[in-house]
Amino acid sequence: MSEQDIESFLLKISNMEALARDIKQQREGFNRKVTSIANKRNLLNEQVKELIKTAKEEREKRDKCNEAISRIKEKKLILLKEVEGFDEQARRLDQQLNGIQEKKVQPKRQSELSAKKIRHNIQELEWKIQTTSNLSIMEEREIVEKIARLEQKFREVRETDVVARDLRTITSRIDVLKARFRGLENELRSQARESRFHHKTMIQAFKNADILRKHADELHAQFLEAKEQANSIHNEYLSYIREISRIRQDINKNKQKYRAKQDAQRREKIEEKTEDAKKKFEEGRKLSFEEFRTLIDKGLI
Repeated sequence: MSEQDIESFLLKISNMEALARDIKQQREGFNRKVTSIANKRNLLNEQVKELIKTAKEEREKRDKCNEAISRIKEKKLILLKEVEGFDEQARRLDQQLNGIQEKKVQPKRQSELSAKKIRHNIQELEWKIQTTSNLSIMEEREIVEKIARLEQKFREVRETDVVARDLRTITSRIDVLKARFRGLENELRSQARESRFHHKTMIQAFKNADILRKHADELHAQFLEAKEQANSIHNEYLSYIREISRIRQDINKNKQKYRAKQDAQRREKIEEKTEDAKKKFEEGRKLSFEEFRTLIDKGLI
């Protein structure tokens, strides 16, 4: 290989190194693009995870609300049955009270007397019979009959009071149960509103997650494409580096061969000069300083 060939190879190496630098810059640009896309994709994936977590939490809250709604409905059914039972009792007592009142033939003023007042009147009449000595048989009979009527009235009033008291007790119990029922209704509406809120939030979170996941998938596709381009550029860069290395090795090998050839040529010239100098020395001709030095170096003189 001549020096011209080596120079040609060195020029080729220089050109290839310039191309390799350009390719390296392109590769670094693609690597930055890959990193940027990967960061965006990873950020979206994290957001998707958070949205999925939120959606699941909202679903759990919604399910708890729905469980509470089921329990409230069961309580309502129990209360309704209890109220229906008390309503039936109240209806029977009301009918009983109306029946008792329909049997009464006393004037309205007397029917409105309380059991306590009637009992007091009976005691006064009994006391009158016991303490009045000049009562006629007719008067005594009238007092006894009056006492009998009052005792009948007393029994009726007492029965009416007992039924009325029981009716008031049951009516009060019904009012308490209805108040509890209204409380359950309010609680049911509150739980239903909360359940709808959590359900709506869950659905929206899942929708947002789907949107972001789709975007993340698109970025992942871009990431794979950019990574493939970066790998392709990198492989091209490596091929240039390997080719440059191969050419350098070839140049080094040829340089060694060239130097060996030059050394052989120099040695051959030296041998020729040595032979010429030796011949001149043997013939007695005049030697140049270089010829004289060559013969000395060779130990010929």
